[in-house]
Parts: sequence; C-alpha cells; structure tokens
Amino acid sequence: MRGGKFAVICLESITDPAEQAAVTDSLASTGHEIVAISLAQVTHFAGNMLTLQPAAGGQELLVMSRSAHDALTADQRQTLSRYCRLVALPIPTIETIGGGSARCMLAEVFLPSA
Repeated sequence: MRGGKFAVICLESITDPAEQAAVTDSLASTGHEIVAISLAQVTHFAGNMLTLQPAAGGQELLVMSRSAHDALTADQRQTLSRYCRLVALPIPTIETIGGGSARCMLAEVFLPSA
C-alpha cells in the first residue's frame, strides 16, 4: 500500500463542524485512512512527515523527526506502519532553531509513473 492511502490530519484545527465533516468525508471517499492527531502532537511536529518511495523500489518510507515519532501514540504508529516503514530522525537543532522539521528538510520530486 502506498502513502496516498492514509492522511495524517489535525481535525481539532478545523473548528467548523461542517468543514471538518467535508474534509473527513472527502478523505474517506478517496480511500484514505484518517490518522487524527491532536494540536499537542502538531506542536511536536507530528504533522510534518513525508512519504518517500525508494529509487530501488520496495516499501515506502514515512520520514519524521524523533519528536514527532515520540508524540504519536502506539496505535497511530501501528496504523502508519501498515502503509510505510517509519523512519524517525533526531533533528532537535532544526526543530528548535531552524523553524521546521523533517518535511521542511526534504525536496519533493514528482516524477511521472513508469
């Protein structure tokens, strides 16, 4: 299964109930499993992850900081592990001084499917 089959989202940040329902309905209708994170988890960069497809093929990776990984619950990590191999990197300097986290350090390249 590919990273496009799940969505990590902070539903608490969508304060309008109708908007929240529209977002969750849209994700569900496109086959995404929702992994809801809290505002507290967001402050630990749990919303700052990126899936990567290794050039040689194989299982997709979900790259995140160690603080993001540690902020996730065991159930959330288990759910994400069904889709990707979790890769947690210790990057406290980037998160405390640099103003970002794992996703901000990676460049996204969208190549056409072979």
